Amino acid sequence: MTKSGLVGRRVNISGSANEETNPEIIQYGHQLIAGTVRGILSEGGGLIIGAGKEPRAGRNANAPSLVFDWTVLENAASCFRGGSYKWPSSAGVPLIVVTSQKSESEIPDERRGLWNQLLSSGLMRVESIMPGARSAAILRDRQAQLGDILLTLGGGTGVEHLAGLYQDRRRPVIPLDLPLGANRNDGTGGSTLLALLARNKPENFLALQAPLSEMANTYLAMISTRNGTAKLDSVISALIELLKSLELPRVFYTRLLNPEHEAFPRVETFFRNVVDPVVELLGFKRIDMGIDASKHAFVNIAVFEDIHFASVVVADFTGVRPNCFVEAGYVLGRGIRLIATAEKGTQVPFDLYSILHHFWEPNLDNTEGQAAFLRFWKNTIDRNPVVRI
Repeated sequence: MTKSGLVGRRVNISGSANEETNPEIIQYGHQLIAGTVRGILSEGGGLIIGAGKEPRAGRNANAPSLVFDWTVLENAASCFRGGSYKWPSSAGVPLIVVTSQKSESEIPDERRGLWNQLLSSGLMRVESIMPGARSAAILRDRQAQLGDILLTLGGGTGVEHLAGLYQDRRRPVIPLDLPLGANRNDGTGGSTLLALLARNKPENFLALQAPLSEMANTYLAMISTRNGTAKLDSVISALIELLKSLELPRVFYTRLLNPEHEAFPRVETFFRNVVDPVVELLGFKRIDMGIDASKHAFVNIAVFEDIHFASVVVADFTGVRPNCFVEAGYVLGRGIRLIATAEKGTQVPFDLYSILHHFWEPNLDNTEGQAAFLRFWKNTIDRNPVVRI
């Protein structure tokens, strides 16, 4: 049985509709997103979204919204109130909103109650870009830095740019083919075009766990909306199954690997008996250089490529090895989530001493060691990166 590729992963939902689009198609899109949000949260996933104004076609208060942010937030709040979410507490909060000072000031009056409710829920974190800025590109950069999976519908240039950011990180992009157009009437086709490209080369958009690794195009066919005529429940169900079948995100280990070093047996025991079980529990796949298979002939190339595309890096500084510091510096510069560890008593040099570390004790039994490491992970995994946009 495969592990769920959705538990502990935040899905970034992005898209919009054009005011000339058939309102019934737009409403289909809102119903699709509402059901998908409820499915994501009930299966242990989380969300990343924006928040700001809510334009409607022709400024008609009864017309469907041309953006989907508030549909996401409305359904998330409903799930939180009803307790119908299974997000693991070890992964931080389930909902992150990336916004700007200007966008937040444009939240409609009729949405303020919902916004305040989410702010006080303890289940939503707000990320704001620099004061005075409202650059959509900066907002998208921040979303891509924080997100695990991208789900798109409609939209134009913004959706296309965000998809490129996720693909650059080798993170899944799932584009829906609903013909919504774009709020700003820009781009080259938005999510509809991306859906066609995904059907042609699904490997450029997502990867599934074995034994489903050859089924990506089949799943993409199953989530086709057929211009808004496909049965909503079927599309939502297939979409949630696709999200659950995604390849597990990876955790890269940078650590002491020299078996001649006196600390090696203790480091090896810590990783095998403490780190591995916790990483597996949290739904990740490990990459431990020198132990796990690599496609590269040169280790130095493999190390930096694996770090570059990792979701999390566990960096252990026991033994004070220079290569570990170089690799940790790359992690910090990339804004990748870092879990810093070292054997108790290690003197961590440079400015790394100011980063929170888990100083593990070799004499703890496995159960105590795992519990301590899991607590540290939970308390630090959602810290802001050193390099912020």
